[in-house]
Amino acid sequence: MRGFFNGMRRGPLLASLIAPMMALGLPITQAGAEGRYNDWEQWTSAANAVLPARPGKLGPFRVNIAAGAAAAPEYIGSDTIASKPLPLLDINYAGTLFLSTQQGIGWNIWRKRTLRAGPRITFDYGRNAADAPSLAGLPDIELGTEIGLFFEGFVASWRFKGDLRKEVGGGHGGSLINGEVAWGSRWSKNASLILGMRTTFMDDTYAESYFGIAAANARAGRSEYTPTAGFRDINAYAQLVYDFTQALYVATELRGTSLMAQAADSPLAESDAFFTGSVMVGYRF
Repeated sequence: MRGFFNGMRRGPLLASLIAPMMALGLPITQAGAEGRYNDWEQWTSAANAVLPARPGKLGPFRVNIAAGAAAAPEYIGSDTIASKPLPLLDINYAGTLFLSTQQGIGWNIWRKRTLRAGPRITFDYGRNAADAPSLAGLPDIELGTEIGLFFEGFVASWRFKGDLRKEVGGGHGGSLINGEVAWGSRWSKNASLILGMRTTFMDDTYAESYFGIAAANARAGRSEYTPTAGFRDINAYAQLVYDFTQALYVATELRGTSLMAQAADSPLAESDAFFTGSVMVGYRF
C-alpha cells in the first residue's frame, strides 16, 4: 500500500472537509440505540487507508489500533440514524498474514509490490428484529462467518479492490461480490485524501435474508416480498487521514449510499439513499 499517495498540496481545504465529517461521525444519539448491524469493513476503512512509510517497532509485525464512532442507519435501509462504536485492531505479519476487525483473517498468497490476493475469512454481524420497530416479527439474522477470496491492486494513485464471499456459519447463508475503486493523494505534508466508489452484488439467498418478507411475516404496511439476485447498493466516499506523527493519526469519512432495485423495492427499505460518517483516532506501531 505504500506509494498510494503522490505529493499534492491542498492544505487550505483541510478544515472544510473535517467539519462535516465530524458532524456526522460523532452523532448526539444514545448508545442504547445501537443495534447489531455493523459494517466495520467500510466504516473503519479510513483508518487503514494510509500506512506509515517506515516499518514499525515490532520487527515483522505491523499493528494499527484505533477507536471512534460512526453515524449510520439502525439497519441497512433504515431511515433512523444511530450511533455506532468503531473499534479497530489490525495486525499484519511480514506482509503475508493479517488479523483485523476491518479486513478479517487472511493470507496474501499472491504478494507483489502493487498487488496482493488470497483467501480470507470475514464476519457478518447479522440483524436483530429488536433493532427497530420496522423489523418486529421478522426472524433474527445470526452472526455469520464468510469465506472467500480477495485482491487489491495499485496503479499510480489508483487502488482497485474486489472480493467474493460465501456465508457458511449459520448467518444469512448467501454470497456477495464486492468491487471498489479509489484515488488517493497527499493534500499536505501530514494530510491524505481518498475518494472512492464501491458496489455490492448479492445472490438470491442474501437478498431474501436481508430484504425479503415471507407470507407468515407480512402485515399491514409490510407486504410479502421475494427479492432476487442483483446489485444491493452503490456508494461513494471521501476519506481524510491526518498524521500528527508517524504513529498517531485521525481518520474521517463521509459516505453516501444508494440502494439498488432489489433492495430499494423491499418494504423494509425506509430510505433508498443515506449518508454515514465516522471519526477515528488511532496509533500505528
